Amino acid sequence: MSKIYHYTKLNTAIEFVLPSMTLRTNFLNKMNGPKENQKWSFGGINIDYEGMYPETYSDETHINHQYKLGEEIKSKIQAICFVHSDKYDGFENEMMWAQYSENHRGICLELDTELLVKENNHLDFFKFENMNYDLKENVSLYWNLNLSKEENIDNVIKRHFKLLFLSKSHYWEKEFEKRLLIINDNLCKLNINKSLTGIYYGLSTNYHYDVAIEQFIDKEQTKIYKVYYEKNQLKRMGKRTN
Repeated sequence: MSKIYHYTKLNTAIEFVLPSMTLRTNFLNKMNGPKENQKWSFGGINIDYEGMYPETYSDETHINHQYKLGEEIKSKIQAICFVHSDKYDGFENEMMWAQYSENHRGICLELDTELLVKENNHLDFFKFENMNYDLKENVSLYWNLNLSKEENIDNVIKRHFKLLFLSKSHYWEKEFEKRLLIINDNLCKLNINKSLTGIYYGLSTNYHYDVAIEQFIDKEQTKIYKVYYEKNQLKRMGKRTN
């Protein structure tokens, strides 16, 4: 069984994730990565900015409308990120503990990939793939003047999704990120009720919150672990539950 891991703050887990047994996606233009935070603009062929934005377009505002189109493309995609590696267990990722789980004060959720997909078959997943840290090509748009703006944006997404949404610089490769992409105008919530197989406490997680966490889980299905540090590596031990 393939496992994926999602790091989160303790208060987020207790107040939102575990009570509802869901994980919320986020639109790409609301994410905090350096690529997602940049304004996107593209070169291209036949891009009819004047036709798309007749009330505001002019030669002087051309660049602004390049950015506006880039934002529209970005805003069509929502995503949620996991850790996955065939070589390392996802709970071992020290960088992710530091960045997304409040420097080991949060938790890491372990999910069964197949069960996650199965219990969310009501959602139309666009792509569920590992990030690529080598792609460096530029995206150039081809605009079909016989199609609407929405149809053209859809074509751009389907043609260039790897470069646009599934690539980062090599500095991020130790995240071992696996990203789920969804095309939807409304934020989605992924059910994890059947696929949550483990909860990992960080090195500094406050164990006084045990009761708050354990009340929401099926202890036969979802095991609780504590991570510890030994020989320059994070390891796990089972945590006794009442």
